[in-house]
Amino acid sequence: MPRMLDLLAAAVAPDRCLHCRAAARLGAPLCDACRRALPWLGTDGCLRCGLPRACLRRRCPARGAAFSGAWAPLAYEGPARALALAAKEHAARRVAPWLAAAMTARAPAALLAGTEAVVPVPPDPARLRRRGEDHAGLLGAHVARAVGLPCLPLLARARSAPAQHAQDRAGRRRLAAPDVLAPPPATVLLVDDVHTTGATLGAAAGALRAAGARRVVALTALRTLR
Repeated sequence: MPRMLDLLAAAVAPDRCLHCRAAARLGAPLCDACRRALPWLGTDGCLRCGLPRACLRRRCPARGAAFSGAWAPLAYEGPARALALAAKEHAARRVAPWLAAAMTARAPAALLAGTEAVVPVPPDPARLRRRGEDHAGLLGAHVARAVGLPCLPLLARARSAPAQHAQDRAGRRRLAAPDVLAPPPATVLLVDDVHTTGATLGAAAGALRAAGARRVVALTALRTLR
């Protein structure tokens, strides 16, 4: 009977694809065509910065970062970009379980090895008030459940930071470190939605390491390739 009700609901009011607005399967964030067009990333790229190519150590964008590894299953392009924007603005609860499943099903075992807890990147206070949803926290909770680790909201931001796209490279590097609310475990899996320049992840990882974590690795849903 529940299955019949699901089919009836899908026929009467089908979900809409977050990218092209075509009808999607019940509960799915994308239609079948957009799902097939997703820009998946492999695990043979640089596990230091998350880019889908091998990096020379001295040229790796994350060579000085406080996190020791990073990876994402999707490039921030096409239908995947629509997922990220929807998760931030209006569809976090619909998108987070799907993204978390993609992150954990494809994550390199070497990245996750030895991690003791998931720590979400803290929300920006002003954006949290506007959107009403901590999308990184929601994503972190689903990731933690999938990998069997506790989700610990150990980080908080006291004030809002300027948007990264409005800053130059030096300004992004100077992003204020969040506050650490309690001592972290030795090895932390840091979770966020998008890995752009690495400045936000680096600031969060630096705060955790200063508070006692020995190793911090970053797992995000999407990676920008510019």
